[in-house]
Parts: sequence; C-alpha cells; structure tokens
Amino acid sequence: MVTPEVRQKNLLDRVNPQQDMTRLCALILEEARTLTGADGGTLYLCQGEGREQQLDFAIIRNSSLGIKMGDVSGRPLEYPAIPLYIDDQPNYQHMASYAALTGKLLNIADVYQQKDFDFSGTQKFDQRLGYHTQSVLTLPLLTRSGELVAVLQLLNATNEHGETIPFAPSLEPLVQTLAQLAAIAVQQQHIMQDQQALLITLSGEPNTTQLLLRILQEAQNITHADGGTLYLLRDQNGSARLDFTLMHNHSLGIALGGDSAPIQAPPIELYLADGTPNHHHVASYAALTKEVVSIDNAYTNTEFDFSGTKAFDQLKNYRTISLLALPLLNHAHEVIGVLQLVNAKDPHTGETVPFSADTAPLIRALARYAAIALNNQLLVEEHKNLLDAFIKAIATAIDAKSPHTSGHCQRVPLLTELIAQAACEDQSTFADFELDADGWYELQVAAWLHDCGKLATPNSVLDKSTKLHCLNDRIHHVESRFAALRQQVEADYWQAMAQEPTAEKVHQQQRQARLNQLADDLSFLQTANQGGEFMHQDHQARVRSIAQQQWYDHQGKLQPLLSADEVENLCIERGTLTQAERDIINDHMRVTIEMLESLPFPRKLRRVPEYAGGHHEKMDGSGFPRGLTREQMSIPARMMAIADIFEALTAQDRPYKAPMKISQALSILQRMRDNNHIDPDLYTLFLEQRVWETYAHKALAPEQLDVVDPAAYR
Repeated sequence: MVTPEVRQKNLLDRVNPQQDMTRLCALILEEARTLTGADGGTLYLCQGEGREQQLDFAIIRNSSLGIKMGDVSGRPLEYPAIPLYIDDQPNYQHMASYAALTGKLLNIADVYQQKDFDFSGTQKFDQRLGYHTQSVLTLPLLTRSGELVAVLQLLNATNEHGETIPFAPSLEPLVQTLAQLAAIAVQQQHIMQDQQALLITLSGEPNTTQLLLRILQEAQNITHADGGTLYLLRDQNGSARLDFTLMHNHSLGIALGGDSAPIQAPPIELYLADGTPNHHHVASYAALTKEVVSIDNAYTNTEFDFSGTKAFDQLKNYRTISLLALPLLNHAHEVIGVLQLVNAKDPHTGETVPFSADTAPLIRALARYAAIALNNQLLVEEHKNLLDAFIKAIATAIDAKSPHTSGHCQRVPLLTELIAQAACEDQSTFADFELDADGWYELQVAAWLHDCGKLATPNSVLDKSTKLHCLNDRIHHVESRFAALRQQVEADYWQAMAQEPTAEKVHQQQRQARLNQLADDLSFLQTANQGGEFMHQDHQARVRSIAQQQWYDHQGKLQPLLSADEVENLCIERGTLTQAERDIINDHMRVTIEMLESLPFPRKLRRVPEYAGGHHEKMDGSGFPRGLTREQMSIPARMMAIADIFEALTAQDRPYKAPMKISQALSILQRMRDNNHIDPDLYTLFLEQRVWETYAHKALAPEQLDVVDPAAYR
C-alpha cells in the first residue's frame, strides 16, 4: 500500500518539472481523482484582482461520460467564468466561489438534498447528459500566505464496485495536503509565466523614461504596494549617491519624476562626510550591501533612520508601515539603482500588511530583469550621448577652424529642424512625410555633420576672407607699392622743379592729379578685394589697367603694380575664391561623403551620409559632388540644401559681406527656385509656414527681419 508520504513525494516529483500550466492542472486533477476515487472533477484557476476576481474553467474530467476537456489533447472549454463578486457583493451562491472566498473545504454527500448552494447548473448538466451528480468535494488551493490560486472540485466518489458514495472525511487531510502542494506548483508556474512576460515587456521598451516607469508600476502591481520610489545611482567626482528618479503613491495621488513634475528631494549619499558607508538609510544600505531589505513596520524598526519617512508621513497625513528595498544589479553585479516599495496591501481587505514572501521570487526576478534592461538602456544612452558630444565637437572644431564661418555648423541643424517640423505639420503637399524619434535623431546627426569634410580643407582657402588673402591679406603689399609710387611722384615733382622752377604751378597740378589717381585706384582695389555678389566686367578691366602701372622695387627694377596672380584674384566675379580655390572648397563634399560612408553607422542612422552629402546638389542635376536631380534626393537632403543656403546668406559672421536682410535672402531663394536649383515645394513650405521668420527670431539680428508679408516672394 502506498503511504501518504510516498504519494506526496511522487506528486512533487511529477509536478515540479512541469513547465506547462495546462498539463500541470490536468496532473493535479488526475492525482486528486485517483486519491479520492472521484468519477469526475473540475479545476478552476483564479484570475483578476480584487472585486474583479473570477474562477476560469481550466480542466474538466469525467470518466463515466468520457469527458476530457481543457487539456492540450482535450476539447476547448466554453463555459463562462464564475465571478467571486456580483454587484460588488461576495458570490456565496456557487460552491466553488464560496470555497474560494472563505478558504474552506466543502464536503457534500448529496447535492440534490443541499439547499445552501445553487446547483441549478449542475442539475441542467445532469439532465442534458443523463448523469446524476451526487457527492461533491470542493476546496481552495491556497499558497502559504493564503493567496488563492485555484479551486479543485471533485464529483461522485466511487467504491470498489463502481457505486457512488460520499467522499470519506478521512481523505480530507490528504486532499488538503495535495491542494497545498498543488497551490505551490501553480503559483510557481504563474511566477514563471509572469517572469517570461515581464522579461519580454522590459526588453521591448525602447524609451528609458517609460522603462523606469514600467519597472516601478510592475513592482507595485506584483507586491500590491501602495507606493514606490526608484533611485538611480550617480557617481560624479568620486561622490556616489542615489538620485530620486520616480516617486508614485496611489493613496496620495503622487506621480513625480520622469515626464511628470520633478522630485524636489535631495539625493541620498552612499557615504557620509567622514567616508563611512551610509547604513542609516534603507535605500543606501541596500545599494551598499547589495541585499534585499524588508521592514514589517518602519515605526518599530530600530536598525534604520526613518526620520525622513516620518516627516513625510506627518506632512502628507500618511502612515508608512511595511517597506521593501531591492538593489538593481546589472550583469556585472554592479548596483545601478534601488527600487523601494512601501505599504503592501492585502488584495482582499486593502489593509497594509508586510511584504509577502510568496512574491519574493517574482519581485527579485523583476529587479534582475529590470536592472539588465535598464543597464542596456543606460549604456545605449551613454553611447548616444558620447556620439552626440563627439559629433558636436567635430562641428565646433570646423567652426573654430574658420572664424569667418563660426556657428554655421550649429545654425544649419536648427534651421533644418525647423523646416522638417513644418513638413511634419503640413497636411497638404507633405501630408505623408513624418519622422519618428529615430528619424529626428538621424536628421540631427546628418545636419551636425554636413560639413565635416571641411576638416580636410586648407585654412588658407577656408579662411580666405578677401580676394588677396593667403596667409595674410596681400592688399597690404599692394598698399606698400602705392606708397612707393606716391614717393616716386614726390621725387618726380622735385626733380621737375629743379629742372624747370618757373613752372611750379604746373608741376604741383600734375603731382596732385597723379596722387589723386593713385588714391582712387587704391581705394578701388581695396573695395574690389572685399568681394561681393557680382563684379562687373568694366571693373575687371580697370583692375587689369591698374596692373599695367609700374613701380621700382628695392633693387631699383621696374615691376608691374599687380602680379598675374593678384589680377586673377582681384577679378573674381563672386565672393573671394578663384575657381581653383572654389574647387578645393567644393571638394569638402566629396570628403564629407567619404568620411561618413566609411563610418559603421547603425541601421537607424544609415541615411546620414545621403542627408549630409546632398546639401550642395541642385534639383536640375547641376550641383555637386554627384550631380543628383530632385528625384534622386530624399526630402531631408533637399531640406538641408535650403537650410545651408539660407544660413549662409543671412549669417552675421562673414567678414567679406554684410549679413543679408530677409528680403534679400528670400529674393535669392526665389531665383534659385525659378532656376530649379532648390526644391519648389520645400521653398513654398519654407515661405508659407514662415520658417524664415521663426529662424530669424532665434538666430538673426532684429534689423534683418524686414519682411512682414511674403507674398512678393511666392
């Protein structure tokens, strides 16, 4: 004969390895039927919380009727769940719900003689299937902490002759022991399922703030905690502390931190002023020792300093009783934060109770999964911050490389984002254009790096603020030659006076005319040297005419007033660069594309080279470096082209030209639109959505904003 002890061991050996809830339920029911000789039985699983709890049919078996429902090999169950509460009142009418609510075992010899419960459903079942339900044994499956996980109901105990008899009272202790073991197995199965779901949930949350919120919410749900605080460990300048990151409390309606109002509370230092570990505070103790701390009553505990907690309670008219602090340890067993929960609530009565040991496995798993997921997010965030800082450092280096374009690499991202925002808000031409968080970041990175190739551009070209600028402005050399010419005029005057003193007035007039001409020519060359939007042909001819004048060098040899190189530079039609120098400048786009395409950008940033490398392309294909047409360019690349042009036109830090007013800049963009150099739809958006005005308020001088109605530029 098999003893109860052996039967229990055999049951444990069978249920512990079981990984499937349905098979576990079937195993529990079959073991109970074997133990009691029951012809049939049902196992209900408890689902829901509080007044929403109900008993779901999990497994139904009946040998006489050949019924096998609910198992993976059985027919699906279509019976409605049994609510534990109806109209907010306990449902004592059904035998299973009564056992669930009271925690009592019920042993009924004949249900047809029983008036305490509603067996109308049973009677309909019997009538429909030609069955006769007589004896019923019902008992709840409760965990060690008294939490209901299931209800077991057995029908029609049979003797060795197959006759229906009442369930023997002597079997009740054995069945209750079975129920306790089964409750533990079901609870463990629930924990495993919850852990799996929790891991999927946490690992799938890409937003750090939302991940933190989810961790705290899940912890409160698992432990039925009224409140909770999540701290993150910060270590700056060798000072480790726990910063308040999130604070929630259901009773007080508090939700602080994250996207809500900030937490106005000082951090908790891990070490005191004398360098000793701060073991006075529960959270710092958990962080330092890497231990879980559970306090049943904060007001009677003498191990920790709860003066701050008591002050909070007095201020908020609250009462902190139970408390649970868990360190968040990453894969390297390093503390990255602490999760602190307060006031566990009994899910049935709502009373504050100590934190249950039954929730320990799941809450520890949550802390472990949360720490790993959070650590991954923090690592990604740290890498992103490092990348952002590196990108901005490159942009700053480019701007610092040339004081004449300082701030360009910072203003282009601003203007690009303003254009993109207008496109996202547009409901007509760009109704289908949108950017998610990754898309915005990709555009920002591209905008910051759009001129990174200028790092390879020679300073002599990049810093060429005037036409004659090389390592210095060679206009000073020209000015020295004019000074020598003036001295030559003076010498010629005195020589003429010595030879023909009676013609002094004529000599003076000739001297003054020559000096005036030299002054006028020098002034003309100084103006031409500054560069501009366009240099007329007659001005270029005058430069060449002036160049034909001669002066005596230090060796007394006659030299042309301007060298061939100086003539070429002074005759530059637009700006300050020769064609050769402009080719060098333009080559920065080739270098930019090569640099960016050589970088192993992650998938979410794979379009950065295309965005950044297209801001000098034109819609008609006449741009550089690749000669792309409008159809070959993405919308963000076309946006960046407009941003780069408009910023350059209105920039205040270009010494070779005054900053343009908005009216002049829009006129140039309008011509570029008409010549099919910039995207016409984006130009219309830029104009109609007054992106130029928003940018002007953010980055330009007030006097530059001289347009009110942009109709003239449509």
